[in-house]
Amino acid sequence: MLDNKVQDILFSETTIKLGGIHWALLTSRDAMDSKRWKVVKAAIGSSHEETEFGKEVGRDEIHWWIFEKETDVDELLDKTEETLKAVQTLKQASTKLKSRQPECYKALLLSLKDFAEQHSWEIECLHAYVDLLMKRDLMAPRILFTYRVWGSTRMSDRHMDFEGEENARPNMGQLHALTEIVLGVRRGRHLVYDDVYNEIGFEIYDSMDPEVMSEGAEIVVPESVLVRRTAYAVYGNCETYFTEIRDSLRNIELDIRKFKEQRELFQSDKFWRAFIEKALNVKTSEQQLWDFKETLTIWHVKNEPERTKAKVTFAEDVASFANVSGGVLIVGVNDNREVVGIGDGHELESRLKFARDVIAKHIKYDREIVSFRQVAVGEQGKEKICLVVVISQACKAVAVSHGDGTYSYPVRRETGISRGSIDEVPVRGLYLKSDNRDFMRTLNQFIRDN
Repeated sequence: MLDNKVQDILFSETTIKLGGIHWALLTSRDAMDSKRWKVVKAAIGSSHEETEFGKEVGRDEIHWWIFEKETDVDELLDKTEETLKAVQTLKQASTKLKSRQPECYKALLLSLKDFAEQHSWEIECLHAYVDLLMKRDLMAPRILFTYRVWGSTRMSDRHMDFEGEENARPNMGQLHALTEIVLGVRRGRHLVYDDVYNEIGFEIYDSMDPEVMSEGAEIVVPESVLVRRTAYAVYGNCETYFTEIRDSLRNIELDIRKFKEQRELFQSDKFWRAFIEKALNVKTSEQQLWDFKETLTIWHVKNEPERTKAKVTFAEDVASFANVSGGVLIVGVNDNREVVGIGDGHELESRLKFARDVIAKHIKYDREIVSFRQVAVGEQGKEKICLVVVISQACKAVAVSHGDGTYSYPVRRETGISRGSIDEVPVRGLYLKSDNRDFMRTLNQFIRDN
């Protein structure tokens, strides 16, 4: 078996910096996961239950951070693009390692050390990016180490438990082990060399004559075979690490660009005016992504039970979009496709608050999926205010409370709204990882095409 002192030749200021990077990722993962789940004791044993924070994050840490937490997406985009170039270089260089055939294990370790030393600038760039995220929030580096990109097996192979305080710095022994994980010579608690040694030993044992084995024959693992197979596995692990970091950065960049595009569209009165004007001129019935309403009945009905019924109807209009593809309700347009507006001043503010209150009470969902925007439509000096209700596509089924203990799961279809069971909600079959407003891009394309 391997003399662990041989491993010391792998470590330098540059390679240990890789260990520090991975420490930040694992620490961030542990910090987030400790807040996402709580232990619930049962009659026999216990189970884990998602916390309110866990529901907020959902199943997509990257989307959560970019869309909900990041305070300077422009800076993060610049840093992400710069770091992506550096990590792409590391990925390409790690791929070339696989063509090497080291003569001994020491030569294998030296080749990994040389790889790191030759790319010290790229490693420093990645280190600075992770440090930037750590300064944002302890949980921020998790966006580089998610199931969305890595998958459970690759994450598990690069797992290591830490003991002590959450914000404690790693000791040198931990940094060495983490460096070995990044460079591919360790999987979890085991060195790849030792695992491969045992694998080959078992293969030799299985191939030997039982009579010979009974005589106490010694199993000798050929060093050349051991080094060759170890190098193949180690170089593959190293390449995988930088491939997954690169792909994480690509996903971060894509989400930032998506966030910026959706933010700019949502905040643009020009976009919404153009969309409403184009949609008014479509001769067919309303499309799946939008619907016109002259007003909201909830603003006018005062008596029960009609008032509660109107609230439920409005909530179902909203949920029916969320349960399919998302979309928008445009309030202030009559059946003749004429813009009539919804009022202004104090009356408008009161109506908006009431609509928000209805959604909060009757929409049963873990996160906010509805935003309001007031848009002035019409000729200059004769504009009328329309209300645009922007509804995200939900990643889980959205229910509507009827106020009497019953619920519906409305779905928007071409023929109208259907109300079925939770199993009939389309988003359940899409396995979405996060709520989204991807339909905004479709609306923008609709404007361009018309």
